[in-house]
Amino acid sequence: MPDDATTPLSRRTLGTARRLWGLVHVRAAACLVGGVVLFANPDEGLVWLRWLLGLVILAQGVLLALEGVQERRGDGEVGWRLVAGLVSVGAALVIVLWPSMSAPALFLVVGLWACAAGVTGAVGALRARAVRAPGWDWRLANAALWLVLGVVVLARPTDDQVTVGLLLALYLLMTGAVLLVGGLATGTRVRDARRSAPSGGTGEQSAGPG
Repeated sequence: MPDDATTPLSRRTLGTARRLWGLVHVRAAACLVGGVVLFANPDEGLVWLRWLLGLVILAQGVLLALEGVQERRGDGEVGWRLVAGLVSVGAALVIVLWPSMSAPALFLVVGLWACAAGVTGAVGALRARAVRAPGWDWRLANAALWLVLGVVVLARPTDDQVTVGLLLALYLLMTGAVLLVGGLATGTRVRDARRSAPSGGTGEQSAGPG
C-alpha cells in the first residue's frame, strides 16, 4: 500500500483527520467487542442475535455519522461516512424495532446493509485515492470486507443460525482488526504530515481509514 504522507495537507484538514482516526479506534473497539461476544455465544437464540447485531450496527452508524460531520467540516462536502452512517442507523432501527423478525429477514437486512455500506465505502475510498488522501487504502479494505459479508449473507449457503452467527462474529473481528491497524497507520501518517506541513498547505481532502 502506498505511503501518502507526502501529500500536501492544510492544517485544518490535518486537524479533521486527527479527529477522524480517533473515532475510527472507537469503531474498531465496538466491532471487536461485538465479535468476541458473538463468537463466545453464537447459539443464544434469534432475539439475542438480533439485539446484538442491531446494537453493533447502530454504534457503527452513529460513529460513522459523527466522522461524516467532522469530514464535512473539513472539506464542505457530504462525505461517504455520513451516508454510510445514516444507512447503518436505518438498518439498525429496522433490526431492533421489528420484534417478530425471522432469521431470513434478519439476514436479508444485514446483507443489504453490508452491500450498501460496502459500495458507499468503496466509492469514498476511490475518491480519496484520486487526491492521494492518507488512509484511502484502509478504507478500501474495510469496504471490501463489508461487500464480502453482504454477498455471503445474501447468498446464505446455510440457514443454520449458529453457523451464520460464527460467520458474523468472524466478520466483526476481522473488521475491528482492519480498523484498528488502519487507524494506527493513518494516525502515524497524519502526525508525520502535520510535522512537515507548511502553515499555508493547500490540501483539501480529509483523511482517516474505514
